[in-house]
Amino acid sequence: MTAAMETTRQLILAQGYKLAEDALAEHGRLTFIHDDNADRPHLAALSHTLRYAGWQADDAVPPRYRLPGTRLIIEIEPGGSETSGHWLHLMDIAD
Repeated sequence: MTAAMETTRQLILAQGYKLAEDALAEHGRLTFIHDDNADRPHLAALSHTLRYAGWQADDAVPPRYRLPGTRLIIEIEPGGSETSGHWLHLMDIAD
């Protein structure tokens, strides 16, 4: 795990997310879950935190962020009928 990945993992956990799947070795991805809905106030607060940490938002739907100088991206996925919360995927996109 790179230093940027570990720092971001800690930041995500500090925001109340829980690690749901560690597929880092197999797929370059950590998946987190949060019990709150991905509503506008939650996403605005998360966006502020990520931008403060150096992440840049893309104009993607679902929301996606990139960390300049790395191959890391974050995607936020609304939960389905199985959960009341939402998913956050931290991924290392290999070349």
